[in-house]
Amino acid sequence: MKIDDKSSIELTVESVVTGDANGDGKLTIADVVLLQKWLLAVPHVRLVNWEACDLCKDGRIDVFDLCLLKLKLINS
Repeated sequence: MKIDDKSSIELTVESVVTGDANGDGKLTIADVVLLQKWLLAVPHVRLVNWEACDLCKDGRIDVFDLCLLKLKLINS
């Protein structure tokens, strides 16, 4: 949010793609691979936006989110 001299407010809203684990703005197989590696605790693997990977909306990332991510990719 930015406030200028004229007391106007400028808001920037970024759209988040559900399941976009790598933050490139698209849902691809790369997101599935990244999430799988993260769940397996592969060293140096980092999710860009973990909330985008929480497809179950339960506040945690687990194999159920991975299954929903694969299903979402197949159906897209």
